[in-house]
Amino acid sequence: MKQLWLLLTVLFIASITRVNAQEIEDESLSRQYDFSFGVGTGVAFEKDLFQTGISEVKVSPEILMNFTMHYATSEHLAFGIFIEGFTQSIKDIPVILQSGQTKSEVFDLTCSLMGLDARWIFSPGIIQPYCYGAFSMVAGTLKNSDMGNLRCTGFAVGAGAGLSYFFAEHWALVIEGYGHVGSAKWKQKVFTNSTGTSFNPSHAGGTLGISYTW
Repeated sequence: MKQLWLLLTVLFIASITRVNAQEIEDESLSRQYDFSFGVGTGVAFEKDLFQTGISEVKVSPEILMNFTMHYATSEHLAFGIFIEGFTQSIKDIPVILQSGQTKSEVFDLTCSLMGLDARWIFSPGIIQPYCYGAFSMVAGTLKNSDMGNLRCTGFAVGAGAGLSYFFAEHWALVIEGYGHVGSAKWKQKVFTNSTGTSFNPSHAGGTLGISYTW
């Protein structure tokens, strides 16, 4: 994580001192495609991951990532596809194995969203504030060395806002905040004493990233 922040900082400082601002603005207005990658953190709204009602385990994303690609139909409007999600390692969960032995286990949770969005750019130029709305399919996995992999599927809708700052002809720094609300279900109960199979993929967060346009 620290290495990525350092890389972004170096790119920013090195490029802004060499490239003419008017050239950047002229070029950014003529680009139709962009690809961006961002990392950050956030909060999730699932309060009882294992649905036991006894020892509730909240979902707390450790890292949040997104990948997006957009096609601009005008200076203000763009449509795109995205992959976004979060991961979390959940430790010290007591599990009763088939042998009857109780063991402290680690579960790795991944929640991924893949979908479409529409972006509105308020002010084309070197600095581009924007907002967007999105619809996506949800795919989640819960991995454990003894119990294997459990999968869930669902859907979500979301919205967000961000700011792109072009520091070079093709490159921009991007800061973004967004949230998704949805519903999903596990293929089966996590534990035999789980009360259901529902999983809440809703979450919100912020990322810092870099974008390449052409």
